Amino acid sequence: MKQLYKIFSVFILIAAISSGVAIAQTDSTKLNQSVEVMKAYRPSISNAHKVNLMPVIEDTTRFSPEFKYAIDSQPVNSSFAASAIKPADVNKLAYKNPGLGYLKLGAGTSNSIYGEFFLNLPESKSATFGLHLRHLSSDGNIKLKEGTLVPAPFSQDNAAIYGSVNIGNTILSTDLSYDRDAMRYYGYPASIPAKIDSLSSLSSFKYGLKQAYDKGNFKVALRSNEKLQGNLTFNSGVRMGFFDSKTGQKENSGGLFGKFDYNFGPVHGILDLSYDHFSTDSIKLAAQQVPGTKSNDWIRIAPSVSLNGDNWFLRGGINFVASTDKDGGNSNKLYPDFEFNFRPVEGILTLYAGLKGDLKNNRYGDIALENYWADPRHNVLNTDYNYVVSGGLKGKISREISYNIGVNYSQVKDMYFYVFNSDWNASTNPAYVYNNQFDVKYDNAKITDFSAEFSYISGNDLSIVVGGHYYNYQLDSMPFASQKPNFDLSASIGVQIVDKLKGFADLKVVGSQKVMVYNHKNPSASAVSTDELFALDTYVGLNLGATYELSSNLRLFGRVDNVLNRTNEQWLGYASQGLRVIAGVSVSF
Repeated sequence: MKQLYKIFSVFILIAAISSGVAIAQTDSTKLNQSVEVMKAYRPSISNAHKVNLMPVIEDTTRFSPEFKYAIDSQPVNSSFAASAIKPADVNKLAYKNPGLGYLKLGAGTSNSIYGEFFLNLPESKSATFGLHLRHLSSDGNIKLKEGTLVPAPFSQDNAAIYGSVNIGNTILSTDLSYDRDAMRYYGYPASIPAKIDSLSSLSSFKYGLKQAYDKGNFKVALRSNEKLQGNLTFNSGVRMGFFDSKTGQKENSGGLFGKFDYNFGPVHGILDLSYDHFSTDSIKLAAQQVPGTKSNDWIRIAPSVSLNGDNWFLRGGINFVASTDKDGGNSNKLYPDFEFNFRPVEGILTLYAGLKGDLKNNRYGDIALENYWADPRHNVLNTDYNYVVSGGLKGKISREISYNIGVNYSQVKDMYFYVFNSDWNASTNPAYVYNNQFDVKYDNAKITDFSAEFSYISGNDLSIVVGGHYYNYQLDSMPFASQKPNFDLSASIGVQIVDKLKGFADLKVVGSQKVMVYNHKNPSASAVSTDELFALDTYVGLNLGATYELSSNLRLFGRVDNVLNRTNEQWLGYASQGLRVIAGVSVSF
């Protein structure tokens, strides 16, 4: 599979160069505009996004795409994420056109190394081509909550190559990406046992074990040229993917997708189709004791129709999902799919509402990247979102100030929650050994999510975005939602400090979390099992950074992560890196 991706990447390069492909950098001046999207709020069932324990370098020059409608404020570690398209100014801190691309190099404390390369060939009417490479690594130590200093090296590598060619009234595009995340199991929720090295033979205990996740995706799509007028628009193609782990698990996937929109005059007919096949090996299966291979197929068919008025939009349809498993775990589901918005006051107020549902495929690779320290053999059940009702209001108070206030209510079956297990071992002190890899426990849930987001954009000099969520979980059997916060807040500020000097500050606050620990087994005691409760403190992360322009093509950048030097613990036992400083240089060409 990896060899196939290499062949495809060479083919793309040759085809791109031979056809004189090119793409222009987005004109940053186009960012200084106000955008109101006349589209309903569409709740989506997507992958969870946990605040990453590993530091992630953001581009301090804050390059923004031409139309990025919203900051994606999502529940932390929630299986359901819903984000509204926000009617806000998108004039983020603009930056001068960097030309073909840039090269950034930096280094910092904890033996951190950072590098990034971006290339876009010049504008062409017939084709586009781009390349992006990125590396971030650290070889530092992390202080756990109990005070133990442990080695916690990690690395993140990303590569992407993409291009497109105009063919008549259509555009043929190709995307190829590769990502690798490497780390080790370094965490422990209590004092580390004295004979911890002797426990490496336990399959449920991974202290010190190295882990690495390799992920690749390849997609070829043919879509209609939006610049040309026509009744039919479409975007369809094929996709392939692979996911490998250092502990031996592999996942391969491939499928077809297509979206078709036909203008019948007063109404639009829309059809979403997809077929995907997944095969994952060396994972736990319910029907057998030893690890095995899981193979399943997914079909999605979602027809709908939409109507537009002067100040309203309505779309209604159904979402059919069929999942088949070679072991007999078949499922056929039909869900509603509606969205509506109404704009009573032009540019000031938009009311939106939606109703939909979905069967979420909890893919092996998605779970592994969501929680690096989940049991490597995990086989998480699919999550059934019976229905998700959403609504709210959004608009602009003034040209500079935008708002979006909403609420979601969802009813979910087989929602998974991360939990810990423990075992009794007479050779250790203490005798109870916590498995430092996460297991999952399922429950049916009713989730209410209140959200609010406000932004203030003042030209190129100042941008402020503040948002947050409050969550309420009602579960059938579990006493609480393990590893789920009841709120999260975020704020981002970008400012032109003086001429040629720009700065930013990012703040993230995640509410305290409770974690269940199960299966305390002591054969010498009368009680064979005891459940235990751990509590995670509120997470507070503050990052600061700045960029100074030495010349039109040369800039210095620096950032300080975790300014408060807090021992933030977002997965039980796994504290985040302390205060870290990185500085470097960026060259545009």
